[in-house]
Amino acid sequence: MPTPPTFEELTAWAGAGRVVRAPAHAVADWRLPAPQKAALTDPGVPLFAELVHHAAFTATPVMYRLAVYDDRDEGNRVRWDYGAVPGSGEVLEWPADGRPTRFVNSSVRHWLCTLHLVGGWLRGSAAIGRWDEDEEAEERALEEIDDLLRRIGALDPAAIGDGHHDTQFWPAVLGRWLY
Repeated sequence: MPTPPTFEELTAWAGAGRVVRAPAHAVADWRLPAPQKAALTDPGVPLFAELVHHAAFTATPVMYRLAVYDDRDEGNRVRWDYGAVPGSGEVLEWPADGRPTRFVNSSVRHWLCTLHLVGGWLRGSAAIGRWDEDEEAEERALEEIDDLLRRIGALDPAAIGDGHHDTQFWPAVLGRWLY
């Protein structure tokens, strides 16, 4: 099981006030392993526009809601919840539009580590912000995304799975930034 980043490491790229810690009482009765619940209270969940709009530590009959992505772009609305499965702690994407759930990460701790990898990469990448300027910039951005997917796969192989954009969350999400 990976060790999640610290609150300070998340704040370094997410920014002050952009890491939300779950109140201990909010997750106390959740049927998750203690280390996964602890990771929600410290370090917490980083917020960043590209993937996590707000934290939401609530229980539903089928999941423990961790966070929400809610984007309205040119009249289109894309929304999903990140939720942990009671018992296993696997993190799934729960789309609001009725599409089937999709596996995200093997545990809450894997999810937080992956968010740290992706968020840190987004803040530090010179290529992703200018990928469409020329062919060289696009190639560099694709190389960075491939490297990031390899790093996520080394951390949590199930998060990459077969690598197909239509069935795997991380390949789909990372690929959308270019197209």
